[in-house]
Amino acid sequence: MTKRRVSRKKQQTKRFLPRLLLKLFLAATVAVAIWCVFIDIKIRRDFEALQWSLPARIYARPVELYAGAQLNIADLSDTLQRLGYRRSSNISGPGEYSAGDSRVRLWTRGFDFWDGEEPSIYVDVNFLGRRIDSLRGDQNTGELALVRLEPVEIAQINPDTGEDRLPLTLNDVPPDLLNAVVAVEDHRFYSHFGIDPIGIMRAFVTNLRAGGIVQGGSTLTQQLVKNLYLTQDRTFRRKVEEALMALSLEIHFSKDEILAAYMNEVFLGQEGSRAIHGFALAAEHYFGRPLMELPLEDLALLAGLPRGASYYHPRRNPQRAVERRNVVLSQMVNQGYITQAQFDQARARPLQVAERPAQRGSGYPAFMELVRADLARDYDADALQTEGLRIFTTLDLRVQNTMETALNDAVAAVEVPASPGSPAGDALEAAMVITDASTGEVRALAGSRRSGYTGFNRAMRASRPIGSLVKPAVMLTALETGRYTLASVLKDEPVTIPLNNRDTWTPRNYDNQMYGDVYLFDALQRSMNLATVDLGMEIGVPNVINTLRKLGFDGPVQPYPSVLLGSVNMTPLQVAGMYQTLASNGFRSPLRAVEAVTTGSGERLARYGIGSEQVADPTSMFQLEWAMQGVFERGTARAMLNRLDRRLPLAGKTGTTNDLRDSWFAGYGGDLVGVVWLGHDDNRETGLTGSSGALRVWTDIMNRVEIQPRQNIAPADVSWQRVSAQATRNESARDCRSPLMLPLREGQSAAPSVNCESGDSVIERIFDRLRNL
Repeated sequence: MTKRRVSRKKQQTKRFLPRLLLKLFLAATVAVAIWCVFIDIKIRRDFEALQWSLPARIYARPVELYAGAQLNIADLSDTLQRLGYRRSSNISGPGEYSAGDSRVRLWTRGFDFWDGEEPSIYVDVNFLGRRIDSLRGDQNTGELALVRLEPVEIAQINPDTGEDRLPLTLNDVPPDLLNAVVAVEDHRFYSHFGIDPIGIMRAFVTNLRAGGIVQGGSTLTQQLVKNLYLTQDRTFRRKVEEALMALSLEIHFSKDEILAAYMNEVFLGQEGSRAIHGFALAAEHYFGRPLMELPLEDLALLAGLPRGASYYHPRRNPQRAVERRNVVLSQMVNQGYITQAQFDQARARPLQVAERPAQRGSGYPAFMELVRADLARDYDADALQTEGLRIFTTLDLRVQNTMETALNDAVAAVEVPASPGSPAGDALEAAMVITDASTGEVRALAGSRRSGYTGFNRAMRASRPIGSLVKPAVMLTALETGRYTLASVLKDEPVTIPLNNRDTWTPRNYDNQMYGDVYLFDALQRSMNLATVDLGMEIGVPNVINTLRKLGFDGPVQPYPSVLLGSVNMTPLQVAGMYQTLASNGFRSPLRAVEAVTTGSGERLARYGIGSEQVADPTSMFQLEWAMQGVFERGTARAMLNRLDRRLPLAGKTGTTNDLRDSWFAGYGGDLVGVVWLGHDDNRETGLTGSSGALRVWTDIMNRVEIQPRQNIAPADVSWQRVSAQATRNESARDCRSPLMLPLREGQSAAPSVNCESGDSVIERIFDRLRNL
């Protein structure tokens, strides 16, 4: 009985184990199936929605070529080199140029701007001195009116991942690059189904013979999966998952779709915190040229980088890079993609990797801060970092680079050495802003005397008293009342003004001199404080503050009489905004650094157009500008008259603050407005006036950027009238032997004490002559 029971149990156990194993097998099969389905759904969904986080690309103002443009051969050649154009005696396609003594021939690449597409075109540029004389195309196009070069990319706003790429389609990839990648990375790509058993076995045997890992068996599809979805862990589960994902990709997507994704995703180098992904960006990173312009040997080098972008880095390891390039070329000739002659020719070529411009990717930090401030009004950080926006700025690289090159030396030339025994401090600092005189577009900006300085941006953030830079606003307020003219006689005499706190204010001239009766225009040109206060108290401090508002200043202003002498704090950028309104004849246009924004595909999102408002009448502006031109000819800037002779007439004003703590100059010509500030960050004395400091720096730099003379036509209601050579309130002291000619408003006349017009009677004119004998 017992034996029978044991036997039955054995039989039950024999039947149970297979059932258990079968159940476990079925459960495992179901689990694996579910896992496979999950992977399949995930891969199909994610790949269909594949969208990379793309940085915003920021471009400088494009160089425009036209007859009469202020541009020389050296400037144009420098721009072409920054754009990656290749110098060649035989121009055969886009991206090539040749330069002679008075002529540059080039074939532009074309570009999709925010306002339309600029086509690729052959251009023959002839120069006459420092200007373009003529512009011709080929025999079909003839004379050309205007050609825009593609803009230089000056910076990016990168995703938090640090990845950067230029997305492309398979049609954008040169056939030689496709063939090179397939030849060296996966020559059975078009015949396998995501995994390649033959390749795996071949790699296993090769590695076994070598005694180490010298060859991989991963297909291009597996490499793409690994880069997109998996970690770098080398576990069995990860390898199985990689294979399943590769199979899923091959089932649902075409070879071309997989290859296009690989071309955009593959990692090809590192630049600081910026990761270079995709062959399009790698072409510009290593060669400074678009992918389609690269010859066979350069494409072969790029195709060899995925094996080890750092190990084969062509700048750091040129010998390894050449050897890897030649391996790729060997694979291509062995597999019939190129001929033996092409192989021999490409293999013999030297490595021609371009040097990256120093500013590329992080250049012009002070200007970029202004760009970010403009963009922050319309775009959040995520959009700027991930959506591949294209941002067209107003930065003029010729002006910016000229300013940066000269600024430090120009400041050093005026810096006053510290006196013995005085406390040590920081070096004299500077900020400069250059804008377009008509539009308010910021052409150049420096937040420090040091080029590329990334610290405190003084142009935007150093708010300091502006001193006598306020005086044009005082004079404009007076002229707009209709009660004052340039010939109005002011009192440059001592004055004590009671304040609301029962204290008093006693201003004085910088030189502690007093000049008695002076003309309004002379008070501005020679920056007389007492005469300005006399005028300002008559017209009212609140009215002067209102003029500052109309000119564009929106910061805080205390309504104290000291405002009349510049006790109002402004940044150099705010000063530039105010003087830009003066330069545009009373039309206020807010300063801006961004011209337009588009999507990566060229769809326009925003246009930061020229929005202007007339805030002063043209006649008053013409009179004020005439007076400000005299600052160079007879006033506080006359020391620079000889250095600026070819540039005149120009308009400007010096500014000096109490105890010589700030040195200012703001001036403008026909095309540009420039503002210079000099000072110490700890607000100690500089030892410089506006004339001895900022004016000299301004002159040096604005000469170098070739500021154009100011040509301003008088409005129809301006009447030129003769006035006494010297201002006087005493009619008997009037001197009309050598009268001054001043622009007055039609219907206005100078006071009888200075009026030298022929409207006087014959007897009065005889007495005038007798008095002046």
